[in-house]
Amino acid sequence: RFDRPVIVGILAVAGALAPRQAAAQDRISLATPPPGNEECVPVSAPDPVRLPVRGARLTMAPQSYRIGGKQFTTNVYNRHFLGPTLTMQPGETMNLSVVNAMRETDSQPAAVTAWTNLHYHGLVVTPRPDGGDNVTHVHIDRDAPPRGYDFPVPAYHTTGMFWYHPHPHGISTPQVGGGLSGALLVGSILQYFPQYAGVRERVLLIRDMGGLVGSPALLNLNGSTCARLAVAPGERQLWHIGNFGANNFVNLKLDGMRWTLLAMDGNPLPVEEQVDSLWIPPGSRAEVIVTGPPAGTRVRLFSAPFAPRTTASTTLGWLVGEGRARAPLAARALRGADASVIDTLLFLRKAREVGRHTFRFQFIGDSAGVNDSIYKPTDLPVAIPWRQVQEWTIINETKSLHTFHIHQTDFVVTSVNGQPVDERLLRDNVPVGVHPDGRGGFAGDTITLRFTFEPIAAGPFVFHCHVLAHEDEGMMHNVCVYDPNDPDGVNKCNAMFSGGGAHGH
Repeated sequence: RFDRPVIVGILAVAGALAPRQAAAQDRISLATPPPGNEECVPVSAPDPVRLPVRGARLTMAPQSYRIGGKQFTTNVYNRHFLGPTLTMQPGETMNLSVVNAMRETDSQPAAVTAWTNLHYHGLVVTPRPDGGDNVTHVHIDRDAPPRGYDFPVPAYHTTGMFWYHPHPHGISTPQVGGGLSGALLVGSILQYFPQYAGVRERVLLIRDMGGLVGSPALLNLNGSTCARLAVAPGERQLWHIGNFGANNFVNLKLDGMRWTLLAMDGNPLPVEEQVDSLWIPPGSRAEVIVTGPPAGTRVRLFSAPFAPRTTASTTLGWLVGEGRARAPLAARALRGADASVIDTLLFLRKAREVGRHTFRFQFIGDSAGVNDSIYKPTDLPVAIPWRQVQEWTIINETKSLHTFHIHQTDFVVTSVNGQPVDERLLRDNVPVGVHPDGRGGFAGDTITLRFTFEPIAAGPFVFHCHVLAHEDEGMMHNVCVYDPNDPDGVNKCNAMFSGGGAHGH
């Protein structure tokens, strides 16, 4: 069991408008990271290797490595603590296979390694069980033959940073916490920001070890608890940052500097924004431009406390000014998201005929659930016709920080605690926390969001809290999208889950 102490923070909403505080947040502290050592000796943290998706193979097997001076043996992809960065282009076919060669380790009991699956987080693709991005019906047993995934990524898909990780219900936390996650780059976010064409790129994965039996959190960046990130003075670099651990939230800052935010969750902003902090819940991504400091200087990269929390911040590394100064980039007109993204935001906000649902996130005894129910794979789904705009209200009935994540679409947040917000940003994952109740305590947040499903999303999938300990405990629900012209569509959706049809999750 994980404990749930109350720790309060602030959610900074980053969007096309100036960042602003939207709601106080109660940070879940399933494995609180130790205070950062500001005097740590920075060590270079190489990027993960890159691997084109066509014909790729991801083998899950045990490997030993050191994090923060501690030795670990866990099951990872292709013998690297950092999973390979998968690369592809919109319009290309995802074509790879997964091998479950996992074994029991000191921190991963045999039951944790017995089966698995794979989720392509953030992609809007088919969830068909026969080869698509499916987690409700796919079950890859230990030592089973390679399991293939073969599905198209539409040519119109947004470009940017996505990620992949196992999604087996009940054991996702120790699998992801042990290192089974990696970045997925579809094209480049610079498609929308050509003013930065040609800059050097880094893929930076934030992990924590707290999902493992007997392990402290050990928050780390590309496997380093004190990463050295060299940037020439004045040089611009594109950083793809993903919070790919199991449970911890981060509030990233560069001491005395600002981030140039281009995108969140693989979705570009209409125009780049200067922000002080990157509030990144587990499962989310930020793509930013960083400018090199003067030669010989160091800038601390850290996760700041969430007010009014007063414990020390957690150092992740140092930005080091090194090398020959770079001339400023040639002046170019600022650009951002293309018209299709902006049109989607306007369409969702202005829709009048919408399907409405309310979901309550709860702790139920020693478990977690949605609407008084702890998740079961055979639960009947929320059946949704494609292209019908949805307005969902998510109510946090706890005093802990959660997230809302849904597969096969992106959404826009329209209100927090009854107050309209204008993020002008599509997401696939958003914190759902708490706010002061006016009596010295806290009450759960209520967040309203809108989205729609395209025909490609037809089939079975889930939504859930991306604090994986909560998802494993049951804070999840089945979803199924169907053709609105099919009079039997709802029954077909129900049949996918009833009678034991769903077994993969």
